[in-house]
Amino acid sequence: MSGGPRAIAGRRALLATTAAIAMLALLGGLARLGVMAAPVNVAVVAHGPLFVCGVFVTVISLERAVALGQGWGYLGPALAAGGALMLIFGVAAAPWLMLAASAWLGLVNAAIVRRQAALFTALMLWGSLLLVLGTLGWVAGRPVFAVVVPWLAFFILTILAERLELSRLAPTPPWATRALAALALLFGLTAGAAMAGSAAAAQATGVLLVLLALWQLRFDIARRTLRRQGLPRFVATGVLLGALWLLVAGALLAAGPLPPAGPRYDAVVHTVLVGFVLSMVFAHAPIILPAVARVEVPFHRALYAAVLVLHAGLALRIVGDLAGIVAWRQVGGVANALALVLFAATVIWARRRGVGRLGPTRPGDSPRPACPPTAPA
Repeated sequence: MSGGPRAIAGRRALLATTAAIAMLALLGGLARLGVMAAPVNVAVVAHGPLFVCGVFVTVISLERAVALGQGWGYLGPALAAGGALMLIFGVAAAPWLMLAASAWLGLVNAAIVRRQAALFTALMLWGSLLLVLGTLGWVAGRPVFAVVVPWLAFFILTILAERLELSRLAPTPPWATRALAALALLFGLTAGAAMAGSAAAAQATGVLLVLLALWQLRFDIARRTLRRQGLPRFVATGVLLGALWLLVAGALLAAGPLPPAGPRYDAVVHTVLVGFVLSMVFAHAPIILPAVARVEVPFHRALYAAVLVLHAGLALRIVGDLAGIVAWRQVGGVANALALVLFAATVIWARRRGVGRLGPTRPGDSPRPACPPTAPA
């Protein structure tokens, strides 16, 4: 199941299912903000798990399965999407299916490390182990706020690993690579300890997150590609904006123990999931979609509109959280939702018009999905 018509059709079906799950989770998030009623109550209660385990884990697992290039790897994203659908319909076994998907992603990452032993593949494996830890806690009955730190750590380490893979185009100094490895190891350990209820570990996780964000802002190849035109600049803009939000998230987490709910909890979680993760999704969609689903995404400057709405909305939301202005928080949340819709609509429009260009004109202009050289495109 490497790249034949049936494989590509299966990947597209998984992505379409994930998009539907994301839309329901998005509506649930708006209901939690108090701006609309959710079509399904579970979308409100399980807004976080639906996005984390149902949407993002499915997409990341699918990309990793393509990188591995072996049929058994695709069971992971299928389990994640299936678990999300079961959660929506209230099936009690849904969390167990999501746990199986997390463990399967770990197996895929372990197989990739065995094929290509490198720091970036090791970081992905380390991140997937934290995903398993958090999901295991959720399955055991821990509330979402108790497991959210290792979940966030999974996304942060996975994305940093994919960005590190690009350092072959702009080699990172050896001391900086060693520093990243040490920071990532400590970050995962403190995130796990935070799940155990240690307030000091949660704050230490925040400090380490600040250092990881500073590392990315200093050494990511996006600093160079920002000076280029077209798609490379678009990717770099999303990457650097995401790193800035990571800096904010770390500062918020370092300022005090993460509360179980409320404005500061909302601010920490969404600076990572919206400011960092979604910003990276927007930035890399024109590269990942062609690689994973053979869906061409021509670049057009109109894509910047969704990026602007996403980050402006998040800024308003975070200010509303910290200042206690509910209306600003709500407007910001609605803007984040509209940014997703606007981005999807712009991609569809660009594809139909065939505008822009698909990729870089020079080596190193833009990233590709992080996968071993022997994996299929």
